[in-house]
Order: sequence, then structure tokens, then C-alpha cells
Amino acid sequence: MKFREIYHLTVSFVVGMVAGAGIFLDTTVNNDVKKDEKKPVNTGKIIRPNIKLQYDTVSVTDEIIDNFPIMSAGIFKPYSGHVHISYFTTDSRRPLTRRFCNQTNDQIRLVRRHEMEHARKANLTKNTVHFSPTVRAAIAAQNEIMAPASEIIEALDYHYETGHPYPTNKSFILYADREITDLAMRQNLSWPLDFNNPQIADIVMKYAAFRFFSEINRGLYKKTLSRALQTNTRVAPYITNNTCDELAPFMFFPEIGMWAPLWQFKSLRGDVNIWHAASFAQKQQLLNSVDSIINTVAGKNRYFFINMKIR
Repeated sequence: MKFREIYHLTVSFVVGMVAGAGIFLDTTVNNDVKKDEKKPVNTGKIIRPNIKLQYDTVSVTDEIIDNFPIMSAGIFKPYSGHVHISYFTTDSRRPLTRRFCNQTNDQIRLVRRHEMEHARKANLTKNTVHFSPTVRAAIAAQNEIMAPASEIIEALDYHYETGHPYPTNKSFILYADREITDLAMRQNLSWPLDFNNPQIADIVMKYAAFRFFSEINRGLYKKTLSRALQTNTRVAPYITNNTCDELAPFMFFPEIGMWAPLWQFKSLRGDVNIWHAASFAQKQQLLNSVDSIINTVAGKNRYFFINMKIR
């Protein structure tokens, strides 16, 4: 055996002896100290990522307006934890383009509320792989209905703050504001309004559904429902973000009609649950309409899905 090999073996043996001695000394001399040390506790608590609100400026041209008549002013990106709100500017002199930018920018408060509501309910709407296809699609539909409901609440709170209806061209907001304001005047209701009032809750749900089905007729959300009908086990589990109610999933059973956590909101008057407050007839009408649109989107394939009751 060469000298270099003997040298390395000797060094390894000596180091091993020293290390062993160190362990022996540590376990004997410091044994009493270690008995008194507290082991770190593994709480198993998952750190909830924060939702980041970002504003982007988008320059709009006449060509963009002509080729993309539908542009979103906001979007919630669940897996990156961002809510993006777009502010539109233009150098165009064309009235149509300038009007689009001005009217869209006026809606920023409602758009922000809409997208933040999606973020708050993400722990209910993203982890749905264990539900049947029709229930998943119903969750996707109601997710797009409850968000306009939050816009109505935001608009009526604005009405209380300013004394004027929210400046919007969204017909569902205008109709809801007019009907709710008329009701408040007839019944001499106090402001800010209590959205737990069953009649007000019915109006909110009615016009939120009106908005959703109007958008469906324009071709929106059909792909969303179609994707929900398909089983995709490769989707990563969604980690609850810091705006979500961690207890909400334990009370959310849409397959047996327990939709309330999805319809929990905040208003100037306080917490409100539109699902609990609305009448049975209004909720039944909503459920029937959602069933109908899901069957339409599913088409002939609806017979291959596991149809479970969603009420």
C-alpha cells in the first residue's frame, strides 16, 4: 500500500476517534443541560401568502378597441397571489376610444371589489377536484355571480357616502341601485343599508345573476364552466391566502345546498350573508338557472357526468 493511502487512512481513523470522543463528551458533560432544553415545537401552521394589489397603466389605441371590444380591467391570479387592476390611457382623439377609457376607469372601485372578492373566496372555489363535475361547474358559476353581488353592495355603500348613485354604465348596478333605493324610501330604512334585509338580499342576488347570465349570452364564462366540468387532478392544491376565511371550507357543502360561505360579504353596515338573508324562492330560481346553463354548456356530454343535486 502506498504511503499516501496509509496517510489518508490514518487521518480518517484519528478524525473518527476525535469525533466519537466529542459525541461522548457532549452526551456526558452536557447531558444535564440538554435535559432542560426545550425542543422546538412544529406547529404545522401554513404561512398564508399575502394578496398583492397591483395597478397597471395600459395604453389603448383605436386598433385595440376595434379588434378587442371586450377587455378586462381587473384579474385575480390565484397562484401568484396578485390582483391586477388596469388603468386605461389613450392618445387617440376618437370619441369612442376616449369614452371607453374614461368609463372603464370610473369603474375601478367596483372592479377592485369584484376581484378582491374572488381572492377572499379562493379557498372555496379553487380546491374543487373532490366535487362531482356538475358541482364544480356550479361553484364556478356561483363564483362569477357572487362577485357582481359584491359590486352592488359596494355601489350602494358609495351611494350612502356621497349621496349619489355610483357613476357607472353597468345596467345591473343601475337597476339594483334604483330598486333598492326605492325600497329604502318606501320602508324608511336607515342608511348605510342593512343587506341582511331579505328584500334587499333578493334584489342583490337577482341582479348579480342577471349580470352573469348577460355575460354568458355574450360568450363569456362558457369556457370557465366547460373547464370545471372536466376532471383535472394535476391542478396543484390552492394554499389559502391571507384574505380568506380559514373556517369557511368547513361550512361549505354546495352538493347539499350549503352555499352560504360563498355569499359572505362586508358592508359599511357590517357583515352580511346574502345566502342566509335571501328568500327560498330567489335562491331556488338561481339554482335552477345555474343548472340550466350547466346542462347547456355540457351539451350531449352531460349524460357522462355524475349529476349530483346542488341544492
